[in-house]
Amino acid sequence: MAEEDDPVEHEINVFLSKSLAENLYLLQYPVRPAHMTYDHVKHLSARVKPSQRKVELELHVNTSSANYAHSKGEQIALNVDGPAASRGADVTYTSGLMDRQVLTSVPSTSRTGRYAVGLLKEGELHLTPLNAAVQMRPSFSYLDTVDTRVKTEQAAADAGDSSQEEAEEDAKPITVKFSRPESDEAKARRMASYEFHRHKYDGESWVPVEYHGLQDDMAVSERMLLQATQGDDLSEFQLFPRDYLARLVPPHVEEREEKPAMPSNILSLSQLRTLPLADQIKALLTNVKVIRFSQLMALLPQGTDTVSALRSVQQVAVLVQGCWVVKSDILYPKEVCSPHSGVSSEYLCRGRDYMMWKFTQSRHVIRKDISSIVKLPAEDVKDILEQMSKVKASKGWEFLFDYDKEFTDKYCEIVQRQKMLWDAKYQSLSKQFKIPKEAEKKSKAGEQSVGHTDKPRRRRTSSKSSPSKRERTLSGRSLSDHSDVEMEAAKNVAAGPVNITVEPMEVCDSNHVIANGPIAELTNSVVVENGGKCSSDLKQALIAFSRDILRDRLIFPLHELKRLFALKLQMCSPGHVLGCGVSDKQLEESLIEAGGIRLNNQWPPNSTNEPLFALLRKGDQYDTIRGVLFDLFRSSYQIRKEAFRKRIEEKTGQELSDADCKKLMREYCVVKAGGWWYLKGTVSES
Repeated sequence: MAEEDDPVEHEINVFLSKSLAENLYLLQYPVRPAHMTYDHVKHLSARVKPSQRKVELELHVNTSSANYAHSKGEQIALNVDGPAASRGADVTYTSGLMDRQVLTSVPSTSRTGRYAVGLLKEGELHLTPLNAAVQMRPSFSYLDTVDTRVKTEQAAADAGDSSQEEAEEDAKPITVKFSRPESDEAKARRMASYEFHRHKYDGESWVPVEYHGLQDDMAVSERMLLQATQGDDLSEFQLFPRDYLARLVPPHVEEREEKPAMPSNILSLSQLRTLPLADQIKALLTNVKVIRFSQLMALLPQGTDTVSALRSVQQVAVLVQGCWVVKSDILYPKEVCSPHSGVSSEYLCRGRDYMMWKFTQSRHVIRKDISSIVKLPAEDVKDILEQMSKVKASKGWEFLFDYDKEFTDKYCEIVQRQKMLWDAKYQSLSKQFKIPKEAEKKSKAGEQSVGHTDKPRRRRTSSKSSPSKRERTLSGRSLSDHSDVEMEAAKNVAAGPVNITVEPMEVCDSNHVIANGPIAELTNSVVVENGGKCSSDLKQALIAFSRDILRDRLIFPLHELKRLFALKLQMCSPGHVLGCGVSDKQLEESLIEAGGIRLNNQWPPNSTNEPLFALLRKGDQYDTIRGVLFDLFRSSYQIRKEAFRKRIEEKTGQELSDADCKKLMREYCVVKAGGWWYLKGTVSES
């Protein structure tokens, strides 16, 4: 009955146009009467922020109008830009009058997604969804410019007054605070805060756009895009009644509660196996800190390729006592500090690397000896030691696992490669911590004695004997080499008998690697077949490596060469020809054959003298001049640029320009205070 009373008079086809859907804005002017439009006002500029859907229009103000107050316009321009004599290049009002105004958009309170612009043409309705609806209001940002200029001038005046005072202020203590590591919950709250979003919005740059009037040809052509074309997707209006009703009134969906996240110290193997192999190994090492290779393969999915696992584990871990320990830079990334003391990650990584190196030399370390070298707070030292070791009564801290003889016997090449990495790492650590040569020799002597263990001996301590008291000096400090935690552990076991058995060491059959103890110091000799002669493949690989290093570095000392060679070994696959072992002599010979030379230079005082290698000939016009440069360093460890140019004229008769001279010297030298030039590798470049 209702349909008969209200019949359908006419049907109109509806089309959806998407040509302007992403860039269509509706500008509203709530403070402007409808009959006073801005169509005839000159638009000086326009700009938008697409992510924020923010628009700004800069409009011209008619200063010749009878309604314009010249005195106010001049006063505003004077307040914003200051007096004409003190104005800089950045001037807002160049005419001396407020001759422009800015309209800034404010988001509309209505929901933009519910509105569209309609075009009724030839009996068809074409709809284009709105991207944003904004309200344009006058901006008074020039008032903020006035405040900023006044504060700047006042600060400059105060600074000038304070510089004229002769009396200096007393030093005031400064409190330094270190931020703790940010948890996931705190990070989520920070990212949801208003301050975070404000900084994010302020960081978005303005995109300049061009304004076209209502009757411009560009505006007319753009309005034609409001009409749908055959290429537009019209699927939104080609629906069955049931689908249309479902979109109009969506069915109720029960909200499912998300499962709570697992604690950070618990690793889900089901979630872990969805990651790539490299990420699985990194997550496991980060969680457990120390692991045997057999344990690692048991945790990985069945059928995992051993070679791929070995290649991945060497990227995130280092070999200590035949076990894999996660690298320090993985555990302490940049911009992270200690939760105990606030020490930066750089010092934590350096100290942790030294502790791991100590465990490559011995199964036991003393915390007091460690602290005297790394200079870290006691809480950080204890925290790092607990990651890879445990307290052993009367011995200090013992490595967490026994020596993995099975792995070292099976993968001798990887063991030797890791040994070379540790040699290069220790060279860097000894310079950073300034470890004296005597301590280094003592450490290596103790290391060599590990492989010469006598027959097993058994020593029994009577259970009736009471634990000895800790001797103290007059200052009250203990003479014991163990920490308080170690002494407490010693007291707990002192009541019963203690059996200490020293087992003999076993040696790997071919690569001089001690298998039932710490990784020993390998000699520089290499085990090669064919009467001790290096194979042609190894020789070619060494020459290719030397050629690349010379072309890239030009000049470097021996320890840097060893470090680069260790990195090269780490990138090589197991079984590579370079993994058979290379001596220092072989490296030097390959450098000579690749075009390098060993310099006979002088070294600065208090520096470590070692071989220095450089590329002499590059095939350019400076080959003879490089020889002149190296000859100067035969008699002195530092030279002047003028002396170098003078020697070039004497030796070659050439006159080198100042720019070419600097270019050549910067390739091989570094300049320090006073204009003195030093060879790279002989002094620190920082």
